[in-house]
Order: sequence, then structure tokens, then C-alpha cells
Amino acid sequence: MLLAAAAAFGPRLDAQLFNIRFQQGQNVSTIADTGTATMAADAIGAPVSGLLTLQYRGTAANISINTVDVFGSQDFTLTSDAPVTLNLNATTQIPVRFTPTASARANARVVIAYQEGRTTGSVTINLVGVTPEFVFSYTAPQGNATPLTDGGRIVFPALAIDQTSSAAVVALNRGSGAGIVKSISGSGDAAFQLVNLPLPNVSVDPGQSIRFNINFTPKLPAPVAGRGSIELFNSRVGFSYEGSGTQDEYVYETVGQGAPTPLVPDQVVALPDALVGEKSQIVVRFRNTGNVEGNIAAINIAGTAFTLLEAPFTPLRLAPGAGASLTVQFTPRESGRAVGKLRIGNHSFDLGGNGLAPVVTYSFSAGGVTTQVQNSGAVIFAPVTVGATGRLTFEVANTGTAPTTVNSVSLASVTSGFELASLPQLPLQLEAGGSTRFTVAFVPTAVGAATTTLRVDTATFALNATGTQPPPLPGYRFDGAAGNVGPVEQPAVGLVLAQNYPLTLNGTLTMAFNSDVFSNDPTVQFATGSRAINFTIPANTTRAIFANGAQQVRLQTGTVAGNITLTPSFVTDGGIVLTPTRPDFLALTLPSSGPVLLNAGLLSKTANTITLQLTGYAPTRSITQIDLRFTPFSGENVSTTQLTLNVESSFQAWYQSTASQAFGSQFTVTIPLTLAGDVIGTTTTSSVADTVQSIAVTIGNRNGTSQSRTVPVRQ
Repeated sequence: MLLAAAAAFGPRLDAQLFNIRFQQGQNVSTIADTGTATMAADAIGAPVSGLLTLQYRGTAANISINTVDVFGSQDFTLTSDAPVTLNLNATTQIPVRFTPTASARANARVVIAYQEGRTTGSVTINLVGVTPEFVFSYTAPQGNATPLTDGGRIVFPALAIDQTSSAAVVALNRGSGAGIVKSISGSGDAAFQLVNLPLPNVSVDPGQSIRFNINFTPKLPAPVAGRGSIELFNSRVGFSYEGSGTQDEYVYETVGQGAPTPLVPDQVVALPDALVGEKSQIVVRFRNTGNVEGNIAAINIAGTAFTLLEAPFTPLRLAPGAGASLTVQFTPRESGRAVGKLRIGNHSFDLGGNGLAPVVTYSFSAGGVTTQVQNSGAVIFAPVTVGATGRLTFEVANTGTAPTTVNSVSLASVTSGFELASLPQLPLQLEAGGSTRFTVAFVPTAVGAATTTLRVDTATFALNATGTQPPPLPGYRFDGAAGNVGPVEQPAVGLVLAQNYPLTLNGTLTMAFNSDVFSNDPTVQFATGSRAINFTIPANTTRAIFANGAQQVRLQTGTVAGNITLTPSFVTDGGIVLTPTRPDFLALTLPSSGPVLLNAGLLSKTANTITLQLTGYAPTRSITQIDLRFTPFSGENVSTTQLTLNVESSFQAWYQSTASQAFGSQFTVTIPLTLAGDVIGTTTTSSVADTVQSIAVTIGNRNGTSQSRTVPVRQ
């Protein structure tokens, strides 16, 4: 048949007569005459399509394609429009379909017979079909490779709990084309894990394989199973896997005076209470309830109060269902809770028992914090501000299991600032687990450390505390007199804190005088007769209290111009000085002014003499003149009605004398006047002195003139 076909078509022309392209999916290739087009199927029975395109490129106006035939594997089929005539550059398409029936390589050829003018010939295209085919196998732990088909089983050998074994699963492409493994998944018991899985939609070339592992880690001594699935292009291979865990398991119980009590690992085995030095016991029984023989490598006990009696020798092998027992003995060496540990193979149990005896413990609480303290230990207070009170609660507790008695609680010294309060009625019996409390207070009166000893029966504790600086002194102000004051006045002055102060304050108000004329005035003083006066400000008040409960104190301003300053000082009852470095003070000013004539009088009188006596003061300690104005008796005439005396030098001598210092600027002056002349008035006047009815007196200096004082001469 092939020979006949060749004779019918005659000789072949150059392949350039046609431009031949082959397309499968997105892949396009150009094929020469006798070239090959490869078609790749996804799986046996999964058809794929291709398209042959012929474009006429000859020299004639057209060409005729007479027949299109396919020879070889019947897995290839095609569809053609032949016979068909193609003009120059025109095309014709021939669909090709490949439906593999096996995974072996399939071969065929397409023969295209044509006639161009009077010339005939043919073009041949070789077709190759390739198809993947997967086969599966697994290798169990310590086993050989075993084929794995859909519905197959992978059986793992029995394995100890928490151990891991692995089976390798292999997917081999024994076909002629690359194949796709879409996905691999597993489900079932968590003891199985699929690991080392390839990426989804992995391509496997012919003759190549992929593999993954199934890990088996049993958690329970029981059969478990799972299922796996390998998804291919148009099929799925499902398989199961199964295995079982093995373990020696144990149940425990304690046997005392009553019925046995179940016991689980890490549970507390409670031993009966015992007096210190006495003993108690309990029996522990255990049995292997697992599915394999158990091997208990060691049995031991920890804790000074616990010992093992009648324990089996180790290593101890127990068949399923077999058991053994041991005895735990408790011998307390001291009062209170004793703990230990019992270990049987891989399991452990806490041991606990109570030793019966009183145990006295001590603690103190302050600021929400409780501190344990031993006999002869120290109890430390937080620093306490002077004047404040620091408190802590001291507790005596019986943490043992027998009663005890507290007989006495006392302080070694009561003068150190420490006090006891809320004491219980003594003697006091403390039951087991009982306690009693009382308060220890510290009230510092001075800055610095303080200590004493607290005694609770025969136990002693050092009480240590520190007094710290009291709060700073608040601001203060003066009330009463302020600013300018007049001479020989007695204004009142008080002292008030800006806010309450927690401590009682003792103070001194000190007076100072700064003269404007460089001369002191001893009459400037408090009403008490000195220039310093004490006061008290009771705790939590603001006002200074002077002698006799007075809230203000009076002072004498004197007669000399100058400044009076009042400066307070403050100290606590404990001697802590609170006076500011630069204390505020009250300044009172006695301003410079003219002299003041306090009194003018007739000291003596004769027929022709009159003696006047004047008293007064001059804040500037200077008087320059005295003016006298004479008023004649009715009906009499006097030739001199006004007289001015220049007395500056006399007063200067007085004020510079030592004797004047005791009087400030006060003075007493005597003015003798000798009168001369004739009496020419009425017969009622018998002497020259009687001609004067009165004399008006004023004194003055550079600051001014005093008020006038009239001295009667004739009554």
C-alpha cells in the first residue's frame, strides 16, 4: 500500500512550497517536510488536539491539495477539507486529535498529496504522541518496596508511645510523557503526619519519580488509622494507613486504715499526722494495665522525713496485669508541714505529712508589706517625720500543730519615742494556726535614729526607727500695727501662720531699733519691758499665743525717729530650729517730725521773775528755738510781747550727753525770766511779774514747730 501511494503521488517538491505550522494549546512550531509534530497527552484516554496549518508559498497562481491521509498509530485522527485549492499565500487547516490508549510512545505520519500546475507531489508530517502513566509503591519501616494501588493499605508495625517511624511513598512516571501530580493529602488520626510533600501541580518527567513520607507517632496504646489521597489529572489513588501504639501503663492506689484510695501521678500522698519523733505509714500499690511488659528501672524516695519500707527490687519487670506494693514511713523531725517525693519508674508523687508541735513565728506589717522576723532580729520602721506617728502591726503566730502561750509583751525603754498599743489580754493561749497582733508606734521628737528592744516572752527584737525633718515652716504674717507709728504709742502686734502646722512651735519675737539720728531709744520695747518676748503656736493651729494667753503683744514706740523691726524665730518642742534663713519681719517706722511740747508750767514767780518749766520730746533730737508770747494782765501794758530764744546749742549739749540716752528724745527745760520796768497800770498790780497774765510757749526745729501751750502767770 505504501509503495502504491508513492507511485501515485510521484516525485516530491521542495518543502518550501508550503509554510507548515503546528499548534497544540499555546505552543506553535514551524515544521519542514518530513518534520515531526509531538503531541503530549495528560493521561491515557485523555484526548488532546492539535492544528496543522499549510500556507501556499509557490510560484503558480494556485495549488490543489487533493488528499490528506494519516498512517500509523490509530490513536491519531484528523479532519481535512481536501480536495481544496489554495491561491498564493492562502492557508488551509487540518485538525489533529490524539487519544492515547497506552502510555507507550505512539507514531504516525500525515501525507498531503497536491498538484501545482502540471506537477504533482506530497508533503509528509511525522506525528509523535507521548502520555504519562504513574505507578505507586511504598516502603514500610525496615521493609521492602511494595506496590500501592487505589484502595491499598500501609500497615505500620506496633510502636512505643511517642516514638516515630516513617513510610516512604513513591510515585513513578513510567509513561512516555511528563505528568502532573495535582495534590497529595491525608486525614485521620493525628498520630499520622504527611511530610516532605511536593508542591501542588508538580510535573514529573518520564522515568522520574516523586516521594513523600508518612510519619507515625502514636500517643495512645490503641489502634489508629488514616487515609491518604494522590490526585492526578483525571484520577485519584486512595489508600489507607494504620498502626497501633504500645505502652506499659500503671494504676496506683494507697492503702491505709480504710478502703484503698486511687492515686494518680503528681498527686499528693498524704501521710497520717505524727508527733515529732513518732512514725506513721501508708502502703502504695501499683499494677501494669498496659499492653506490653513494663520495666520499672528504679524506685526511690526524697525528703528527710520519709523512708521506703518493703520496696521491691529494681529493675522490676511487670507483665500486663501484674502488680507490686511498697510502704512509705513518715518520721517528722520538726513541727509543721513536711514534704517529699516518691518516684516509681517514670511516675512521681508528692509526699506530705504534718509534724505535731507548736511553732511560734513573728512578723510585722507596715505599708501593706508583711516581713517575717526571727528571734533577735530587727524590726525597722520607715522614716517618720518629727511630730508624726509611724505604726506597724506586730504578729505572733503559732504555725505549729499544738497550742502555746504568750505571757508578756513589753518595751525595754519607754523614753525612746516607741509605744505599744492594742495589746491582747495576757497571758494568751495560741491554738495551732492561731495568732495575735498588737501595734508598735514610733513618735519622734528629734531628728535622727532611735532604738529600743521589744520583748515577747523570751524573744527579743530590736526596734529601729529614724526621725526625719518635720515639714517646712509655712509662711506667716503679722497683724495689728503696720507702717508708720507715732511716738510714745503702744500699738499691738500679732503673728499668724499661713496654715496649720502639725507640731507645737515655740518662738521668740525679737525687737530691733534703728535710729535715724544715731541714738538708741531704750524706751522702744515690748510692754513687758524687754525687746524679746516668747510665744507658742499650739500644734495644728496658726496663731501665736503670748503671755497670759494673749493673741497680740503691745510695744512702746519711744520718741526717737527710726525703724522698729520685729523678727520671729521658731523651734519645735524637740529643739528643731525651723526659722527661715532669711525670716520675714515687721517694719514699723517712727518718722522724723517737729518737736512735741507735752507740758508747759509755771515753776516759780517773784515780783520781777518768772520761771517756766517745759517738757516734751523731739524725734530728731534737736530743738533750735523757743518762742514766748506774753499776754498782759487786763489794763496793763508790757513793752515786750514776744520773745524768741535760740536754744540749739543748749539742746545739742543735752542730746549729746550720756544722761540723755536713757530718755530718748525727751527733755525737761527750765526757763528763768527776769522782768524789768515800772508798773503803770491799775492799782491792783503790785509787781512787774503781775503785769503778765499768761505766756504762750512753742518750740521748734528744722522739721517744724510744736503746738502752743499757755502758761497762766496771774490767776
